[in-house]
Amino acid sequence: MDEWTVIRFVHVVAFVFFVGGQLVLAVAIVPVLRGREDDSAMRAVARRFGIASAVALALLIATGVAMAGHFARWGDPTLQAKLGLLVLIGVLLGLHLATPYTRAISLGVLAASTVIVWLGIRLSHG
Repeated sequence: MDEWTVIRFVHVVAFVFFVGGQLVLAVAIVPVLRGREDDSAMRAVARRFGIASAVALALLIATGVAMAGHFARWGDPTLQAKLGLLVLIGVLLGLHLATPYTRAISLGVLAASTVIVWLGIRLSHG
């Protein structure tokens, strides 16, 4: 096993956590906890997921930059689209921090993240 297999593995685990966690939140956790008088459980889950997601996002960026350089993909239009969506996610996450109860922003992050995964699959097979 070489170092690039390990880097790719870390990249995949980080995106599984980042996107998979968003799906679990959207499908299971938020519907169960939303609308309760005491929203402390929702805030605690959001805080923990937010911290772990920030770590996953940092790993995604670091490993993605390393792979793009190593595999000479910086000029690839698919990577450029992926980077554009990454910027959009950054903007949406900033908005989400300012207005945490806005469902549309959360769904926008999830949608953009899912498209990034699709583009990543295209990159890995191209």
